[in-house]
Amino acid sequence: MTSQFINTDIGAESGFRAWHFEQPYLGSLSVLLEQGEGELRSVLDSDQISLVAEFNRVDDQHLALRNWHVAARKEDNKLSRLALLTVLDIVFAQAPQLRSITMGQHAGTFLPAPLLQGGSIHRAAFYQWPELWWDESPTYPAPVRWTESEGVRHPVRKPQPEGEFYRRFIPDINKTLSLRVVDPEQDLDLFHEWMNQRRIAPIWELGLPKPELKNYLLQREQDPHIFSVFGYFDDEPFGYFELYWTLEDRLGPYYDAGDFDRGIHLLVGNTRYLGTAYFNAWFTGLAHYFFLDDPRTMRVMGEPRADNKALLRHMSTVPAIAFLKEFDFPHKRAALLEINRDRFFDLTHLP
Repeated sequence: MTSQFINTDIGAESGFRAWHFEQPYLGSLSVLLEQGEGELRSVLDSDQISLVAEFNRVDDQHLALRNWHVAARKEDNKLSRLALLTVLDIVFAQAPQLRSITMGQHAGTFLPAPLLQGGSIHRAAFYQWPELWWDESPTYPAPVRWTESEGVRHPVRKPQPEGEFYRRFIPDINKTLSLRVVDPEQDLDLFHEWMNQRRIAPIWELGLPKPELKNYLLQREQDPHIFSVFGYFDDEPFGYFELYWTLEDRLGPYYDAGDFDRGIHLLVGNTRYLGTAYFNAWFTGLAHYFFLDDPRTMRVMGEPRADNKALLRHMSTVPAIAFLKEFDFPHKRAALLEINRDRFFDLTHLP
């Protein structure tokens, strides 16, 4: 099933858009999106499967699937489902105002029942179903068990992920975002390089020799409340992030922390990926991962330096981010920021 448009340069001004990328289960694939008056047509093509989906435009906020056809090398419901979900992701991403898509009865048989509400897929529900971006099946969380760390009572945290744990193609920038756990041995050179950059060292205060930075990463690896992550665009590393549970973190005492609130420390080490377009791609991806990781997580918090105007300016472009207050850590004046789950899936355009 070789793509018929793999070498075609198609621009948005013509009413056509085309993307070529890798998906772990589908392999190398191409997706074409054609928008016409009152209708929309998408074609997905890979070595394993071809899918054509045609939609009627009900109004600016709603589409209806009119017809779809799948041709695959083998009968595989998961293959068909992921192909259809991939097309829906691109359709939603390219139409920020779109709220829902009505699905036909046949298409509905391939889709998980929790996704369908009255025969329609709503944007908020679609982006809370992790199958397309996260290499784990959705499961009901394990019953809560409690423990105590340094005088703070909190839920026992599940083990940190290993390797790559999130991947999503970002149509707006034509790149694939992936998140991978940092390896203290293999990733040390890059971590050392970034932490010793002039623009980063004064903020993170980790401009240290490699042995000390290795110990820092090993401590993160052994701490159940936080772990270190590299972000990649098309498998090129661009940023370092620390993902944590806020209740037992130093941030916990400074606000009314929930049992499953998450927080993030962040930096972009690869200067090629500075700027608002890239920020929106990776920041919304990180928040998306947090909300997929545990359905009990209702808030994602940030505590950047209050005088980091560039970062705060980027964050102001994400509608779901709310500024709560400024406060004083022992080491910095910080701005407390919040992303509420409901606001994120209601207001955020995943690019």
